[in-house]
Amino acid sequence: MYLRREDLGAPADAFFAQQPPERREHLAALRALVKKAAPGARESMKWGMPYYELKGGFCALYTATTYVALSIMAPPAKLDDPEGKLEGTGKTMRHLKVRSAADIDKASILRWVKAAVAHHS
Repeated sequence: MYLRREDLGAPADAFFAQQPPERREHLAALRALVKKAAPGARESMKWGMPYYELKGGFCALYTATTYVALSIMAPPAKLDDPEGKLEGTGKTMRHLKVRSAADIDKASILRWVKAAVAHHS
């Protein structure tokens, strides 16, 4: 039996507010970049994490024990990543793991998010 998550479609603000300060900073920076790259995107909770969509889901933010991450929902061939910052082996998604502020490369993140939006348009 499938159980519907209570947070499905809920605003994401509570997710951000409950994070420890350092994670909250990194998540806030990623959130701002997603919103800058995709103005008008809908932000809501899905699968327990902030999820972003326009014509389709294009990225999500999540936390792990030692990092926060941006999941970018696009085939790797669409994501220009010459420095190899994105991780993952799937056909349709890559992840940027952020352990410190130095891991937040604004130009690359904006480019990747825009590429994911274009892929889903």
